[in-house]
Amino acid sequence: MKTKHHFILYTLLALTVLTAALFGADASIRASTARQTLQDAYTRHLLETQEQLQAISTQLAKMQVAQNVRTRVELLSTVSRQADGMVGALTALPLSHAAMSDTITFCNQLSEYTLGLALLAASGDETAQEDLNRLAELENHCTLLLGRLAVSTQDRMQLSAPGSVFYEEAAADIRPLEQVANPDHGMSYPSMIYDGAFSDARRTGTPRGLNPTQVDQQMAVEIARSYLGEERVRTAVPGAGAGGTLPSYGVTITLNDGLVLNAEVTRQGGQMLWIMPEHASFEPRLTLEECTQAAQRFLQKHGYAAMEASDYQVYDGLAVIRFAALQDGVLIYPDQLKMQIRMDTGEVVGLEANQYLMNHTVRTDLSPKLTQDEAAARVSPHLQVQNIRLCVIPEGDGERLCYELTGVYEQQTYMVYLDAATGEEADVMMLMDGADGPLAA
Repeated sequence: MKTKHHFILYTLLALTVLTAALFGADASIRASTARQTLQDAYTRHLLETQEQLQAISTQLAKMQVAQNVRTRVELLSTVSRQADGMVGALTALPLSHAAMSDTITFCNQLSEYTLGLALLAASGDETAQEDLNRLAELENHCTLLLGRLAVSTQDRMQLSAPGSVFYEEAAADIRPLEQVANPDHGMSYPSMIYDGAFSDARRTGTPRGLNPTQVDQQMAVEIARSYLGEERVRTAVPGAGAGGTLPSYGVTITLNDGLVLNAEVTRQGGQMLWIMPEHASFEPRLTLEECTQAAQRFLQKHGYAAMEASDYQVYDGLAVIRFAALQDGVLIYPDQLKMQIRMDTGEVVGLEANQYLMNHTVRTDLSPKLTQDEAAARVSPHLQVQNIRLCVIPEGDGERLCYELTGVYEQQTYMVYLDAATGEEADVMMLMDGADGPLAA
């Protein structure tokens, strides 16, 4: 009996210890989860700050060549809103007053100054050269601050222990974000990647580039095989599809060399919506021009409209080339698609055709009312115009026929878009040298 009582006692003690251990482990897990959640929130606020800084720098640079009142008002008011957004993101970070006070003051002053200029521009006043010079100085300050934030963020990631929050009772040298305002802090200018010009055309509504024919899953598999070339495909099987504006069937394709591609075919019209390789690491033996020519041949073979390469990126031996449709020599920016070409073989392994399928149709009126000379006379005298051409650009749910004037100001290339009927400035783009290729912002 005594042994039985001892057994029960030991069992209860063991259960008590186990329960305590489980509660302790659960509390530790919850504490670790809460800590990581806090860390993630701080990281998000910091990334928002950096994105807003880059956007502000871009808008300020555009002010140097923007001529139209509406464009200048829009640029200045956007900077003002983004500077306010930076203040909100910075004040959400658990940093000391000493670390952030100067930066927050700068953002507040930038917001107030650009808002004041926007109001003056809206009332009809020209932006004075003195103000343009000051905006250029502010752009430099934004670039400097962006570099400091990038360096500090990288240092924090290297120095902080896993799961640590941004602000702790620790030495300043392991809290590098506290050093952002230090004038002796090092700088690094990060590479910011932009998409191509007018890459956000209409993506909702009724697709214009699809015929009414409906296809089933098996037909979608055969369409994908044929699109890539029967001689290249080892297997093609049904995959996960998608709904939305362009409902599609999924197809998983294995090529003869073992490369796996995931793809989708539209249920209406049976068109390739997108293709994406599961990995991309190829030996770059072909030039970008050779890859562009291979992509052009592929597009022609598959019955696409006349297309022109508008921009590109290169990484891991993969050439990513964006094409826009041509009609009567006019570049149709809403009708864009993106091709991915292996730089070792010149074979197509990727496609993004959403925008093309949503927007492609024959335009009925591509005749400008202004001549090229009349358009060139309307741009900023700061811009040294090098090329003029007609194009169609997206505008909300509609489109606009414009002259695209490409020129240089202070060794920076810009593209200014003027309405081909009225001469109104519709947009200003800035070409930037990205790490992987020239990109528009």
